[in-house]
Amino acid sequence: MTRHIADHPAPENAALRLRHFLRLAREEMPHPAVRTLHMRRPATPAEGRLKPLLKMLRNRDQ
Repeated sequence: MTRHIADHPAPENAALRLRHFLRLAREEMPHPAVRTLHMRRPATPAEGRLKPLLKMLRNRDQ
């Protein structure tokens, strides 16, 4: 009787199990640097940063 590919037992290799566990743990909890970046204040839109510059350029041309 032929078995389906998914019917085979998991490998007993401890290194593979450890690698899989660590990958799951990394995906579950983000790196502290990523959390710090997400907690920072969002950047202001480009319009807000360019408005004073555009006003200055318009006044200079007049």
